[in-house]
Amino acid sequence: MAASHTRSPYDPTTMLAMSMHASPGVYALLVGSGISRSSGVGTGWDITKALATRQAAVALGREPEPEFNVEEWWAGTYPDVELGYSAVLGSSGLTQADRKKLLEEFFTPTDEDLIAGRKTPAPAHKAIARLVKRGTVRVIVTTNFDDLIEKALDEIGALYQVIASPEAIAGSEPLCHSACTVIKVHGDFKRVDVLNTEEELEKYHEDLDRLLDQVFDDYGLVTCGWSAEWDTALVSAITRAPSRRYPLYWGTRGALGQRASELVGARKGTTIDIADADSFLNLLVERLEILDRMANPPLTQDMAIGQLKRYIPDPLRRLDLRDLFDDEIERIRSVLHERPLRPAHPVPWKVDLDELADHAELLMHLVANGITFDTEHRHDNLWVWVVEQLLRARRVPRDGEAVNGQWVRQAAVPAFLVLKAASFAAIAGGRDDLFLRLHLQPNGSDRGHYDLVKQMELREVPAWRVLYEYRLFEDASYEALTTENAKLPTSMLARRRLSGVFAPLLRDDRSFEVLADRVEYRVGLLQQHFGKPGTWAPAVESLRATWRDSFDPWSYQDDFNHNADVEAWATALSISKDALQSVQDGLKEFVFQNKIL
Repeated sequence: MAASHTRSPYDPTTMLAMSMHASPGVYALLVGSGISRSSGVGTGWDITKALATRQAAVALGREPEPEFNVEEWWAGTYPDVELGYSAVLGSSGLTQADRKKLLEEFFTPTDEDLIAGRKTPAPAHKAIARLVKRGTVRVIVTTNFDDLIEKALDEIGALYQVIASPEAIAGSEPLCHSACTVIKVHGDFKRVDVLNTEEELEKYHEDLDRLLDQVFDDYGLVTCGWSAEWDTALVSAITRAPSRRYPLYWGTRGALGQRASELVGARKGTTIDIADADSFLNLLVERLEILDRMANPPLTQDMAIGQLKRYIPDPLRRLDLRDLFDDEIERIRSVLHERPLRPAHPVPWKVDLDELADHAELLMHLVANGITFDTEHRHDNLWVWVVEQLLRARRVPRDGEAVNGQWVRQAAVPAFLVLKAASFAAIAGGRDDLFLRLHLQPNGSDRGHYDLVKQMELREVPAWRVLYEYRLFEDASYEALTTENAKLPTSMLARRRLSGVFAPLLRDDRSFEVLADRVEYRVGLLQQHFGKPGTWAPAVESLRATWRDSFDPWSYQDDFNHNADVEAWATALSISKDALQSVQDGLKEFVFQNKIL
């Protein structure tokens, strides 16, 4: 009979979130193959059946039919041996080295897998990484020998160490000093000493046992995706832990098995009924973030810029600096993902545009100040990353979804304005090289761009192609901008929004107007160089309005030749300086032929 365990009258996920929020780092995660189910990595049972089917094919001398029942075949072939992971591997006669090669195909993604999103971190792995990044979890015990947790941690820049063998324990940091320790009790599929068979799983090395004793004695435990049915040594380690200072929470789909139920009862744990690991772990992260917002007042602009100025020169605060931007990007991403793909009628173009610009306000200030005060140019990769993350933040419609195309494009306004802020700061600092990187390197998905040579739609396109005024503002949305200046709607949008950002940095209205013209000219050069006849025109509204004749005292072309890093431009565009001069001449001709009078 299974042991009894606690079923709280309160929502156990909320209780867990509140406990983890109050005591960050106190809970360890214990996860099994269930967290990798949605990633396409098979569970132990999936791999068991696949390997048994191969063994049957060899024994039968032919490939089994689709309706072949491997469990029946196994029972008939080995009547005294229950079908299981260890039984199949044990009957194969393979050495540990042979097993490693055999198992690799179940965990290493092929190109086809990567395209389909298989054998890559699932939402559960990404949620675990977020728990680590926020400092909520510092110890992860896993029976999995895939590397999906590590990949998820790498994706968000979380620091961690891996212990995948007893030998690795001696050289590892103490648990209390490591940002995160991933303990792979069965080893790693890349190693030859993976623990697979029942005999191998009965007892751990004494060094690993001592480490697990420390974990289960010093930490509370959150378990998900683990059945406890096959891992005798791990069950023993949990059972013998003397401490009960922190509780056990066990996420389960359906009723617990005998061993798991006994463990929960022995530790007076609480079970949490879950739909799957993905939804449970993500819900846990969401509730922790709600508690964050309640515990901490929203970051004001002055506070954020103050933090930025402290982080910029300190090489030890690089992760803090990235987190500062990442928090804002995640906030904007949440807004964009909640935004409908089709607007209400009548379409609130102007209201939506102002709201999107408001959401980008703090990030515009941070980017502008960051580039300005990054005098040693240590963080150029960060500025490019920020633009790319915003470019990818909006939800791209799936095939078949009903959308308003212009409304969807307008969702790129936060990315557009942050790119403008970064561009202004780069040119103010004489950084044409950074300006070019900001426009050429960030990539994102956007429908409707084609490779004219290959006659196919492009899956990803650079920032200069997406965050382009006449791409984002068309038809009705364009009209919504004309309330201030019917001749210069898109140009004035950026200038109006950025004037307040750069006022404390430039302290001179005239300097801001010169800077805005310099940026607009450079953007025009990019569009003149890359644009195709009949596709679009360079977005140089202010230049067209003010550059009325060749005797204009303010010559954009002369200013560029005198102040810009011409070498950087020629290199970035892969053209000669003479060819760059031709691009300038072409832009000048366009301006004179298309003046706004």
